[in-house]
Amino acid sequence: MEKLENLRAEHDGTRRESEASIKALRENLEKLRNDYEEKLDRERAANERARRESEVNVQALRDTMEKMRNDYEEKLDNERAVHGGAQRTSESSIQALRDTMEQMRNDYEEKLDNERASGDAAKRDSETSIQALRGTMEQMRNDYEEKLDNERAAHETAQREAESNVKALRETMDAIRIDYENNFKSNKEDD
Repeated sequence: MEKLENLRAEHDGTRRESEASIKALRENLEKLRNDYEEKLDRERAANERARRESEVNVQALRDTMEKMRNDYEEKLDNERAVHGGAQRTSESSIQALRDTMEQMRNDYEEKLDNERASGDAAKRDSETSIQALRGTMEQMRNDYEEKLDNERAAHETAQREAESNVKALRETMDAIRIDYENNFKSNKEDD
């Protein structure tokens, strides 16, 4: 009986250890999930900031372009007014203004392209970081599932061993009891 109690106590201890390990694994996964969510939120916030900054820069370039266009129109009007009689001089000045305007437009387009490329690069970096975080999270989840499966298998093995030991003890006790009863009957018959 003492062995049976010891086996039960050992089985209970193994079960408690297994439950504690599973609980610890769950808590660890929850912490990892929270860390992942926090990193993902930070990544989204950084991406959103980069997008807003890109939009602000594009708007600033548009405003600058609009101002330059207005300045150009104003100068062109002044040029026409001042040089109404001197057509060739006026045309030369107008052409110079047009060339300047074209140069400014090309500079603007180049800056706009650079700004878009910078925004696209920031977006790609953000998506890469998010994908890496997802991959890490998936790996951690798989590790957790594997540990949980191992823990369950170990728990089931320990449980089967405990049940087998209890069964063996019962069979031994039954054999002893039968042997005792047979000996007791034999002794009574001898008497």
